[in-house]
Amino acid sequence: MRKAVFTAPVTIYLSQDIYKQVKAVTDKKNISMAEYLRKAAEQFLLKESDSCKTSNLSTL
Repeated sequence: MRKAVFTAPVTIYLSQDIYKQVKAVTDKKNISMAEYLRKAAEQFLLKESDSCKTSNLSTL
C-alpha cells in the first residue's frame, strides 16, 4: 500500500472550458486530474521562483 505524500487537500473551481481541456489531457495520458494539477502548480511555482531570483539579481 502506498503512503500518502500529499497532506493538504485543496478545492478549486475550474471553468467548464478549462475542466474539459484538463479532462481530455488526463484521459489521454491516463493520469488523475489531481496529479496533473499538482504538476502544473509545481511547474508554475518553479517558474515564479526562477523569475524572483532573476529579479533579485538585477538589483545587485
